[in-house]
Amino acid sequence: MPTYRAAAIADSTLERAYGHAIHQAFYELPNVELTALADPVPEPRAERAAEIGNPKQYNDYRDMLAAESPDLVSICPHHFKHHGRWLLDVIESGARGIYIEKPITASLDEADAVLAAADAAGTKIAVAHQNRYRPGTHRVAELVREGAIGTLRYMHAVGKCDQRGGTHDLRVLGTHVLDALRFIAGDVAWATGHMQVKGRDVTVDDVFDGPEGLGQMAGDALTGYFTFESGAIARFDSYTRPSGGPSPWFGYELWGTEGGISVRDAGRTILRYPAPANLPGDSNLSWEPVEVPDLTYPDGRPASDAQLLDALNRHAAADIIDCIENGGEPVSSARQATAALEMVMAILEGHRTGARVQFPMQTRANPLGVWQTES
Repeated sequence: MPTYRAAAIADSTLERAYGHAIHQAFYELPNVELTALADPVPEPRAERAAEIGNPKQYNDYRDMLAAESPDLVSICPHHFKHHGRWLLDVIESGARGIYIEKPITASLDEADAVLAAADAAGTKIAVAHQNRYRPGTHRVAELVREGAIGTLRYMHAVGKCDQRGGTHDLRVLGTHVLDALRFIAGDVAWATGHMQVKGRDVTVDDVFDGPEGLGQMAGDALTGYFTFESGAIARFDSYTRPSGGPSPWFGYELWGTEGGISVRDAGRTILRYPAPANLPGDSNLSWEPVEVPDLTYPDGRPASDAQLLDALNRHAAADIIDCIENGGEPVSSARQATAALEMVMAILEGHRTGARVQFPMQTRANPLGVWQTES
């Protein structure tokens, strides 16, 4: 079997430079040697390098790519202002596979450029929508396909709703649940959205440059509405809770003609309801736990709850290698991540235009930036 050279890109001048342990994704996988780590800040770079076998260290990722010619690269920062540039540079370097923290890019036009470059080069990209590798997510999708809740009609997703409620929550956490809805229900036909700040509608004067490379954002509450090509509909809500703490409703519910499924706490809790509505007074009915296979590492080793993200990242990395060797796209591919980003942007575009947003979207820049430019 071939041996792959892997490297990691981070930048500790930015917030959360190593994301959700993305630098460890390729570490200790069979037939993979993690040879280098790039980060312009020496102290955190040395600390993180120690976690992955002390590979060679570089100040500049471009020097690393030129000197090491890695086959596999992980792009770690949660801050995604430079995601598009990093992805294009890694693709141009000749790397065969990339794993990157979500969201894929800051805007759809950047994602379009990445997809075009990756398709031309044959580069396989997986994005850290880790729930696509969770056994529970696959079990929920199986139940829906098998008709366990009848015909899927309605989905309701809720963001974390902490102090980041609204656009910030949508961009950095809502993307997980929106991606899960697509995984279950398929492609979106059209969408719209409504944004608020302090109880009133957002205006263009409320738009500002957000943190973490978000670009233009606005508001402390929003709702998105989606119609899927399958006929199912969905709603996404995020708002800032007065307490500032996360909502226990972070996750989503699915309702069909014969029952419902509730997925909460990022998929740790999955329940099924044996009727098409959970009505007050239904004392004979109750939510029932859904049995889900235990999470393991790609080699079959059991993964504890504390090892959750590590195991899911390793599954994504192994998926990239499998696609390099056998063809196809990763389960959490750049194309799927771009479609999730399109759902995010459609909420902003729907508020800007006050209309339905047909898919694929025509506006590929950040709709809030377009709003500012046109005002």
